[in-house]
Amino acid sequence: MRPSEVWRSRGPHALWLLPPLLALLPHLDHVPLWLGLVCLGVWFWRLALELGNQALPPRSMRALLALAGLAAVFWQYGSIVGQQAGVPLFLLLLFIKLLESRGLAEKRLLLILTQFAAMSYFLMGQSILVSAYLLLVSVLGVAVMLHLQAEGRQPLLRTLTHSSRLFAVGLPLALLLFLLFPRLDRPLWGLPTDTTSAATGLSENMAPGDIARLIQSGETAFRAQFTGPRPDPNGLYWRGIVLSGFDGRVWHALPPQPASRDTLQAQGTAWRLSLTLEPHQRRWLFTPGLPEPLPQGTRLAQGFQWLANEPVRQRQRWFFQVYPAYHHASGPGDLQRELILPEGFNPRARELAQGWRQRNAAPQILVDQALALFRKDFIYTLRPPALGVHSVDDFLFGTRRGFCEHYAGGFVFLMRAAGVPARVVTGYLGGEVNPLDGHLLVRQSDAHAWAEVWLGPETGWVRVDPTAAISPARVEQGIGAALPATELPAALTRLSVPLLQGLRHTWEMLNNRWDQWVLGYGQAQQLQLLARLSPRLASTRWLAQAAILAGLLGLALLAGFFWRTRPKETPDAAARAWLKLQQRLGRIGLAPLPAEPPLGYCARVARLRPDLADPMRRITRLYLDTRYGNQAHELRSLARLVARFRPRRHRESPGNTNGKAHPQAGAR
Repeated sequence: MRPSEVWRSRGPHALWLLPPLLALLPHLDHVPLWLGLVCLGVWFWRLALELGNQALPPRSMRALLALAGLAAVFWQYGSIVGQQAGVPLFLLLLFIKLLESRGLAEKRLLLILTQFAAMSYFLMGQSILVSAYLLLVSVLGVAVMLHLQAEGRQPLLRTLTHSSRLFAVGLPLALLLFLLFPRLDRPLWGLPTDTTSAATGLSENMAPGDIARLIQSGETAFRAQFTGPRPDPNGLYWRGIVLSGFDGRVWHALPPQPASRDTLQAQGTAWRLSLTLEPHQRRWLFTPGLPEPLPQGTRLAQGFQWLANEPVRQRQRWFFQVYPAYHHASGPGDLQRELILPEGFNPRARELAQGWRQRNAAPQILVDQALALFRKDFIYTLRPPALGVHSVDDFLFGTRRGFCEHYAGGFVFLMRAAGVPARVVTGYLGGEVNPLDGHLLVRQSDAHAWAEVWLGPETGWVRVDPTAAISPARVEQGIGAALPATELPAALTRLSVPLLQGLRHTWEMLNNRWDQWVLGYGQAQQLQLLARLSPRLASTRWLAQAAILAGLLGLALLAGFFWRTRPKETPDAAARAWLKLQQRLGRIGLAPLPAEPPLGYCARVARLRPDLADPMRRITRLYLDTRYGNQAHELRSLARLVARFRPRRHRESPGNTNGKAHPQAGAR
């Protein structure tokens, strides 16, 4: 048999294999390559068995595959529990189950498990496109279950329509519960935290080349929305991690210690903003100034690091006000820590800085001398040469080519060698304003490193960006304007066609709304939304009552839908005529017995009422011929005979005591 003929004859029987494949596809970006290939191989194997109508592999082979998969997952992740290992293991076992699913009940169970496999991807991504795709997979899975339940008698398109209606009816209930169900500050339940989950974005360590690699990514770091006047995004420094330790090559953050609020004083006018931070598995937060007061769930650490109390493992949103101008002081012990340099590294840089100090020890003069050095023959580049053991010496006196981490690290080394307390700060610089809704999008490609120096008790810590001395365009126009066109990575390329720019801004605006009002919809947003309707609604007690009412209303909607779509018996014309006959005989006490066949019913009526025997036999014969004998042309005769059939209740005359029918008791 040719492949086309095989597909036409057996293809409809293989439709139940489509939802598992579609549920697997988005996972291929996260699971190991070998696991994806195994799942796809098992799927094609099961498809070949289905199309060829061949026997499934023996139970021993399936058990061996399951044990091998369990061992492989444990070898890959070191565990079989938790989100990181549990989802791949579940996918692998789901596809092995394809090899044992043969009956209707087993296929239905597998399709139900497929729904869980599809929904598990929400642990990795929750974007608009992902949500829409997984919704379609769920609708298709239900449609295929209905198709199997009907044993293929209904086309897939009809069951797909029915499945879509089911989801559409449940949508109002889901929306009401989403809006009204009381939200908690944290999830009611959660998965075990994977301590090995990869962190994204900036790190607590910085070596030459780290940030240069990070800006290759166009992923979103966070979104900010300012209330009231918006600051110019160019030159907007989002302060993050303070790196005080240095081992000769790598700068690293010291263990955070509680900070004294006396060392920080707000100055000037505050900005009000909301910050929606993408999960990065760490505690640090990013701010363009001093948060005052601190949002709930956050704290300040020594060196003015803004930290969350818990690692940011899911998208979180904070509303707060921040002072872009502030005074940051430090105690003597903190200043001594910011002067430490490892012995035996970068002797030429030490000698240069100490010579500056001997001529003039004023901190501001030393800062100016270091910046003047960077303005001479240094090049801002994304592709700097490799550095040796004395990395600062190689950079300052050799290559003179580097990215922001080279300039920030070299500057801080010079300041410490000259006796000026200094440290490296990493975060983000600038961002892109969406003109449609005004939100500021900060990507990983906006990562930046700069320095802070101590200029005395009155001035305190001051930000100094050595990169601005080499490439002012980096601060004034963004990194895309500072790099040569040949070095510009794809993540920094901006579309110049107005139409495409408008589409990109529209898409980013939709993603921002999705993040704010769907993924970031928490207790604060819920109470804020209800307060707009009425202040009385902004209470958890009312929310609990509303959630119960919404649930009851949703159940009523579902019940109404199932009532309207219940299967209705629509008997044909022959059945309707036979039903009318039964009703007329029932009025005179000759109703049919339960499960009594037509011929048996006819014989019983003829025995009890001989006067009705002849018309009863003719009507029964016509009914059987038209209903089961495909003689539709007799329907009119059947309907005419039933219409004329008017049986009367039997009446006995005084002289008639032998039980015989009265001659006038027949049908008219």
